[in-house]
Amino acid sequence: MRKCLSCQEMNSEKQELCTNCGTSLSLRRAHTKKSFIQKTPLYQIVLAIVLVVAAFGYIVMQSEYGKEAVAEQFVTALIEQDTSTLHELIVPKDSRITIDKDSLQALLTLIEKNPSLVQTIENSLKEQSDGMFTMRAFGKRLGLFPRYTINPTGYIVEVESPGNETVLSTANSEIGYIKNEGEVAEFGPFLAGIYSIKMTTMIHEETVSEEIQANVFGTDQTINLTFASINEIAQTTKNLHIQETAVINKVVAEKEIEKDPTTTIYNDYFILPKSADMYLKASDLKGLSKSDLRLARNEIYARYGYVFKSKELQSYFGSQTWYSPNESYNGSLTEWEKYNVDLIQSKE
Repeated sequence: MRKCLSCQEMNSEKQELCTNCGTSLSLRRAHTKKSFIQKTPLYQIVLAIVLVVAAFGYIVMQSEYGKEAVAEQFVTALIEQDTSTLHELIVPKDSRITIDKDSLQALLTLIEKNPSLVQTIENSLKEQSDGMFTMRAFGKRLGLFPRYTINPTGYIVEVESPGNETVLSTANSEIGYIKNEGEVAEFGPFLAGIYSIKMTTMIHEETVSEEIQANVFGTDQTINLTFASINEIAQTTKNLHIQETAVINKVVAEKEIEKDPTTTIYNDYFILPKSADMYLKASDLKGLSKSDLRLARNEIYARYGYVFKSKELQSYFGSQTWYSPNESYNGSLTEWEKYNVDLIQSKE
């Protein structure tokens, strides 16, 4: 039965109009719905709207600034060489790492020459594993949502100075300074990349320079830089100095003998001073005559006091202050000394 809201008359379910007063019975439904809305507290309606807006906002923020979104933006910027986006996304945890035009160009040069690195970087960001770049939360967006940025690995470059007053530099800035020959110094940290690095140094009062393309990246965070041309110049100059010293010593000795044939000349001289301590290179033997090579090979044994059957060799080494004959020495050598003997002999 349907009750008329105007006259309270009861009507059948099928009737649309009241049989007593003619009022539409459908007004009851509209009135019931309106009553429900009026009975619902306002704060519940507002809360529901806020929750819907917050959920939508979270979805939008995640799609724009979430971890996956930032990783995708970073990879896209690498591919498109978008330095502006890269500068915004890369925020080093180590404040010593400089993110500027030069370092970003070095990074893009690395990517250009090694395009497969893009996939490696993308995988490491998705898997959140260690690599050239990692993801980290840095600050908040709108005071609520984490701001994700790209944290780069810092690489150290290590250099041994082949001369004195050594300066390392890029096109636009000085990297560092090493005062003395043979000193080893570290510089950095640097953003991964391929950098044009120039070395300028003094070798026997002569200024020499060399520029190399330094690959500053990899699993090892310390990168050793080698300036081959300068090292060769330094070694050649050193060998020439050794030869000049040997000639001077020989001339002095001959003059002393001319003055007094019975005089024995002693000196403290090695043709190859490092032959007992390290593996030699072929370049270490440049400029040595066959006679010098023969003496250099045998001085490895002479250090142990080997007694030579050759009167010439025994006389030569007997004139060295460091030589002390040892009749019990059996001729044993270290692995690098054996290698050096074979190397020198191959050049004689």
